[in-house]
Amino acid sequence: MTKVPSMRRIVYALTSAQRTHIDDVMSKVLLALFTRLTSGPLEGSVPAYLKTITVRMARQHLEELRRRAEDFVGDDTYKLEDPSAGVSVNPASHVELQQAMPVLREELSPLQLKAFVLNEAYGLQAPVIAGLLGGSVTKGSVRDALRHARHKLRCERVGLRLGVLAQE
Repeated sequence: MTKVPSMRRIVYALTSAQRTHIDDVMSKVLLALFTRLTSGPLEGSVPAYLKTITVRMARQHLEELRRRAEDFVGDDTYKLEDPSAGVSVNPASHVELQQAMPVLREELSPLQLKAFVLNEAYGLQAPVIAGLLGGSVTKGSVRDALRHARHKLRCERVGLRLGVLAQE
């Protein structure tokens, strides 16, 4: 399929995401195309249809990531993994975040926590995170939140609580 590279570029432009997210979205796009073609011939421009469903699936994927991050921050950690939705998180980071959540909730502000989870668990960048969180959240405020969260997490007291620093 000659349109796949341009479709992947559209997904990357919308999500600024890691390859795994692009692959997730592309699988949904190709499934939607297959489903549509099994119902009969496609009328109109095929490239325009592909672009439309690519944009739609990328936005749905980001919305699903936002909902999952909110669920995770709310401690419904089982909702992070749903193979039927085609959304996955790195299993190692999922386990690490799940174990660290009580400490992270105490140490980070709500914005810092959401930004940190979306960035660390899903590999999303500040502009995408700002769009997902909406409201008055800008990419600059997300970058600041990430910087402050990482600064807080580097301090010795928090490192000891998280178990990443050995006690003397």
